[in-house]
Amino acid sequence: AVVSTQSTGQSAEQLNVFLSDFGVQRIEIERILEKVVELGSDVEKKNQLNNAQEGIGKLQTLLNDALSYLPAYDLRKSQDTVTTLTEKIARVQQDCLPKKKFAFGKKKKAALHTKAQEKASVKNETNKFAKYTGDVIYENKSSVTLDIPKSEIHKKDVLLKNLTNCTVNLHSVIGTLHCTNCTNCTFSIGPITGSIFLENCSNSTYHVTCQQARIHATQNATFYIHVSSRPFIEDCIGLRVGRREQFYGDYEKDFSEAGLGETNKWSDVDDFNWLSKDHSPNWQLID
Repeated sequence: AVVSTQSTGQSAEQLNVFLSDFGVQRIEIERILEKVVELGSDVEKKNQLNNAQEGIGKLQTLLNDALSYLPAYDLRKSQDTVTTLTEKIARVQQDCLPKKKFAFGKKKKAALHTKAQEKASVKNETNKFAKYTGDVIYENKSSVTLDIPKSEIHKKDVLLKNLTNCTVNLHSVIGTLHCTNCTNCTFSIGPITGSIFLENCSNSTYHVTCQQARIHATQNATFYIHVSSRPFIEDCIGLRVGRREQFYGDYEKDFSEAGLGETNKWSDVDDFNWLSKDHSPNWQLID
C-alpha cells in the first residue's frame, strides 16, 4: 500500500510538472504567432515562424517523454493542442508569407474562378482538412507516376488531391502533407517534419515517416509508417498498419536532416471512434 501511494504521488507530481512546462511552451508559441502578424519584414516573419515551429518540436518532445505516465485524457488533449498549433502556424504562414504555388492539373479552369466563387466553394466544402492548401499542389491526376523533384518540395507543405491509380514519390524532407480524395494509389514519402493529414482516401498504400499522423474518413488503406507520436484515426475502417521497411536512396540523409529521432509509435494507434479498452475493429497490425 505504501509503494502504491508513493507511485501515485510521483505520477501526480510528474503530471503537474508536464502540464506546467507544456502550458508555458504553448503560450510562448501563441505569443510568437500574435507577434508575426504585426511584423513588417518578411525576413522577421520567417524567423518568428521558424521559432514557432521549433516550439512545436519542444512540445512534441515533452509529450513523447510523458507517454508512460500521462492519463488518456491528458494525452489526447495535449496531442490535439500540438495539432491545433501546427495547423495555426500553417495558416499564419499562408496569410503572412503567401507564396506562388505550383499548380498541376486544370489550371485554365481554376484561373476563371472569381473570388466570390472561390469563397463559396470553400464555404460549401465539407471535408475536415479541405481548408488546407500547400506550397506545392498536385491534383486531378489519373494513372500516372509522379516523381516529384526534390527542389520543388524540400521542406515545403504539399497538398495531394483527387488522385486515382497513381504512384507518387516524394523523396525529400517536407514540412507537412495533406492528402485528400486519393484512391488506388501508392505513396513513397520522405520524412515529414510536421504532420501527415489524410481524408477520404481508399485502397491505397503509404510508406511514410512523420512527426504525427492524422487519418480521417479513410478505408481499406495500408500504412508502413515511422511516426514519432501516436497515430490518430477517426471515421476509418479496414486500415492495416506496419513498421516502415521500404526506403529510397537518400532516405537516411533525409531522416537525419528532419531530426525526427528513432522513437516509432507505429503500432500505438488511437481510434477516436473506439473508447473501449479492447482493440479497435477499424485497424489491424500487419504481421
